[in-house]
Amino acid sequence: MNTKGVCVLSTGGTGGHVLPCIALATELNDIGWEVIIFSDVRGLQYLDQNSNAYSIVLVNISSETASLRKKCIELSHQIPLAALRAGRIIARKKPKFVVGFGGVSTFPILLMSILLRVPLFIQEQNAVLGRVNRLFQRFSSKVFCHFSNTLFLDPKKSLTTGNPIRNKVLKKSNSQYLDPGPWPITLLVLGGSQGAVLLSEVVPSSIAALSKKTQERLTIFHQARKDDIERVLTVYGNMGIRGYVQPFFEDVERLISEAQIIICRAGSSTLADISIVGRPAILIPLKHAKDDHQLSNARMFAHGGAAIVLEEGPNLTEELSKNLRLILKSPSKARAMANQVLGQGKPNASKNIISAIEAHFGEKNASY
Repeated sequence: MNTKGVCVLSTGGTGGHVLPCIALATELNDIGWEVIIFSDVRGLQYLDQNSNAYSIVLVNISSETASLRKKCIELSHQIPLAALRAGRIIARKKPKFVVGFGGVSTFPILLMSILLRVPLFIQEQNAVLGRVNRLFQRFSSKVFCHFSNTLFLDPKKSLTTGNPIRNKVLKKSNSQYLDPGPWPITLLVLGGSQGAVLLSEVVPSSIAALSKKTQERLTIFHQARKDDIERVLTVYGNMGIRGYVQPFFEDVERLISEAQIIICRAGSSTLADISIVGRPAILIPLKHAKDDHQLSNARMFAHGGAAIVLEEGPNLTEELSKNLRLILKSPSKARAMANQVLGQGKPNASKNIISAIEAHFGEKNASY
């Protein structure tokens, strides 16, 4: 029931943007807000179009084009049209506030929030403030971040809240961890929405360098592009490994909780989920991520031994094999990493953000 009013959440289309947006939307709806989510077409693979927690407005802004020149031409047409549409909706629905989660498709919505004098808040998931968030930071009431030392962040605007986490991940919080040992081992490989190609080449090659005895104890859940699935499955099958290779795992929170080791990129959503469950991870940041934010994410996340960071390069396969052996042969190290990862988790992120927003408006009957 809508008892508090209307609010708008604006997100880009990657999982790193959309998943925390969904988590916050669900929490807001639970306490009485009517939530409208603006996202581009990529976000539809994560958003539930039949959800009772939020409604969806599609932002017609392309995310991929053949060249920078073509992209600039397209955006010069798309952004004004998207801004006009967003402006009409905002003027009609009269939201009390707007939260931007980053991504180029948020630009027109954040712009209209300023022009229509709707209070603006920003949520930054990464260790480097994104370009659109950076542009609108000066106009925002507050910037909610996961990392306290996020680059390009105005300390007068910032509040370290953590990244909002979905309820189904929170239910796995601090679930029991089974150390690696002389029993079956589960390995989880997560390429993320943008970086699965390299891992589909490097991980099977690294596994091939392990002993036959170790290989036969492995079960691997591997996120890969559709074009790579058959090849990766064949490689694992030839080694006697039980492999499950898919482009997307619906129950990734269960797989995280059951894994002894996780190999993944350093996207913000993946790291946030791992930190809530608490599992040893080997991070391979996406080399060409904007502003190299994945490397910054990985280094901050791994501080104090919470994870191992390996950068892309000619020796990556050998380095990955070496570190896999290290963790598999040292249950105490694996346990220490799992415990250290839990220290990074912020399970109350959504509540922290909502409390800060309500405090901004001087809510007398705070929700938390």
